[in-house]
Amino acid sequence: MHEVQTRDLGLRAELRRLLILIDGNTPVSRLATFVRGSEIDFLIAELESQALIASDSGVSVAAQMAQTAAADTAPEPTEAQVQAVRRTAVRMLHELLGPGADTMTARIERCRDSRELRQAITEIRQTLDRHLGASTGQKFLDEVRRAAENTR
Repeated sequence: MHEVQTRDLGLRAELRRLLILIDGNTPVSRLATFVRGSEIDFLIAELESQALIASDSGVSVAAQMAQTAAADTAPEPTEAQVQAVRRTAVRMLHELLGPGADTMTARIERCRDSRELRQAITEIRQTLDRHLGASTGQKFLDEVRRAAENTR
């Protein structure tokens, strides 16, 4: 793979590590041991958004991983963590986008469970990356992660 050899994109260490490890056969639970387990979905989605990984089936790698994640043994976040993530995401979106955040915040508020919330956060982060730059998307994600970690 070109990026692994050349480092042209200047990927963060955890993204590069994951890119090197992905072979299409290794289960998510095993890949998650090489990065923060709670970040695996976000990292996979980021690699996919940069077109560094793709699925042959037409279903996104992130979606496939979400389907198989139920079989993995990652602990479910507590309700307090889900609410903290939801509040932080909404606050950050309003800070970053002002009134233009309404559509994205409505999506966050409609999430029925942690899986839907995780998917929404991933997609919103990708949107922020595309429209406001990767540093803004990363800032959003860092704040959301911090909220979850500080609420344990």
